[in-house]
Amino acid sequence: MSMAKMASGKTVLITGGEGRLGRALTHRLAEKGFKVKVLIRSREKAHMLQQGVVPYVGDICSEREVRQACSGADAVYHLAAVVSQYKASGAEIHRVNVEGTTNVVEACGNEGIKRLIFSSSIDVYGIRRHGVLNENALPMPTDVYGRSKYNAENIIRHSGIDHTIFRIASIYGKGFEESFFKLFKLIRDGRAYIIGSGKNRMALIHVSDVVSALALASVKKHRSSVYNLGDGKVYTQEGLMDLAAGLLGVERPGRHISEFIAKVFAKKRGMNTDELRFLTSDRAIDISLVKRELGFRPVVRINEGGRELVGMFMRMDKPPERR
Repeated sequence: MSMAKMASGKTVLITGGEGRLGRALTHRLAEKGFKVKVLIRSREKAHMLQQGVVPYVGDICSEREVRQACSGADAVYHLAAVVSQYKASGAEIHRVNVEGTTNVVEACGNEGIKRLIFSSSIDVYGIRRHGVLNENALPMPTDVYGRSKYNAENIIRHSGIDHTIFRIASIYGKGFEESFFKLFKLIRDGRAYIIGSGKNRMALIHVSDVVSALALASVKKHRSSVYNLGDGKVYTQEGLMDLAAGLLGVERPGRHISEFIAKVFAKKRGMNTDELRFLTSDRAIDISLVKRELGFRPVVRINEGGRELVGMFMRMDKPPERR
C-alpha cells in the first residue's frame, strides 16, 4: 500500500512546526495526504506554513495549549526543542526540552493519541565515544543539550504511549546551511584549519532523509522503539574538509591546530561553541535497526548533498553585479 493511501484520513500534529526540520516535515506530510496541524509559538509564524496546514499558536510549556493542539490528532511529532547551547541557558533548555516533553506526553495520554514520534539526538551518547554505537550502547550525555534529550527520551519511554524515538545525527541540507556556510567561507578564503589529527569520526544525514524516516514512523507498524538515524556512513573531519575544498575548487586545508588553540581563535573566525563541538565530535553510529524494522533507506549521498550545499553557498555569496 502506498504512503498516500496509508495517510488518507490521518491527522498529525507537529510541535515546532515552524522550525527548520518542522517545516520540511510539514511539507512532506501534507504532500503525502496527511491532515497536518502545527503548534507554533506566535501568529506571525503562520505565514511560513503552506496552504491547508492548520496552525495552533501556543507554548510547548503550557499544558492547556499543548492539549488543545493535540486534540483530534492520530499521531504527534514532537520536534520542538532548544538546540543551541551558546544561545540559551541550561535552565531554558531544560524548560523546553524536558518540561515541554512532559506536557506533550500528558496531552497524548489525555487525548488518546495513538503514536508519539520524537526527534532526539545522537548527543545522548556523548560527544566522543569509541566503537560503533547501536541502540544498546549506554547513553553518556556530556552536555546540557544531550542530557535534556536523554531525559525527554526517558519520559516518553516510561509513558505507556506507543512511541518512536529517533536519535538523529548532525543534519545538513536546506535550512541547515548556516554553520556549513561559515566553514565553506573559511575554506574558500584559506583560513580553515584541521583541528587535531582530523581523523575524528562524524555522523551526518541529509534533511530529506530525516523527513523520510519520520514519515515512515507514522504509517509503518512497529513496536515502540529507539532508532539511530544517519546515512550509514562514517566521515572524518579531514575527509569532509577535503570534500568541501574540492567542491569549492580550492586547496584543502593543510594546517593542523590543537583543540585548545581552536577554542581561542574560534570567535575571531565566526565559529560558535556549538559548531566547534560538531567539528571535534568523534562517534560513529549503526543504523541497521531502523533499516530492518522501518525499511528506511538513506537516499542522499554526501557528494550529492555536499554539491547542493556548496551550490547554495556560492549563489548566496556571489557579489552583486555592477550596473
